[in-house]
Amino acid sequence: MMYTRYAVAAELARGRRVLEIGCGSGQGVGLLRNSCRSYVGSDFSDRLLAGARAHYGPALPLVRLSGETLPFKSGSFDLVLVFEATYYLHNMSAGFREIDRVLSPGGSVMFVNANPQRTDFISSPHSVHYHSGDEFRVALGSLGYRVRVDGAFPVEAPRKGLRSRVARRGLRFARRALEGIGLVPKTLRGRARLKRLAYGRLIEVPPE
Repeated sequence: MMYTRYAVAAELARGRRVLEIGCGSGQGVGLLRNSCRSYVGSDFSDRLLAGARAHYGPALPLVRLSGETLPFKSGSFDLVLVFEATYYLHNMSAGFREIDRVLSPGGSVMFVNANPQRTDFISSPHSVHYHSGDEFRVALGSLGYRVRVDGAFPVEAPRKGLRSRVARRGLRFARRALEGIGLVPKTLRGRARLKRLAYGRLIEVPPE
């Protein structure tokens, strides 16, 4: 999933000035920098930005900011990327307006979000609100954008057979039950432990 979003973004970024809001520790920066004219990464977390600085060095422009107030001149960027970050903002309406302000005429914005309408969806305990595809369409359409909503990675796995179907349904039920009774851990470390119980050994995401 992570590779797909950055591969698509790298195609959109060719020859353009790019701002990434919520870049985290910068796993996708390598793909983006190879195609874009310029790149600025940003995040609210100092810890995550420190990881990006440690890997890429001081030459990569990284800014700590809130997505509700962007410290850039109007029209500074041709493409804004927001991956898995909108649901942490308390005022996403202000975020939409700020993105619109810093985009140049004819610019583009690409959002990637979890789909709250999936049957197996579980929200982050730190989230504010997950926008549906229709909510994105309305919010961006009101600002004059032509909106396209794409979906990927369907819930159902390609494996077939009764045992596989029962296992998937059982896992989905367990996840929903844990959320319903408040047992979903509130930290990433705690959620990783829970995932190891369900899925086995997890693969470490590389710095790039």
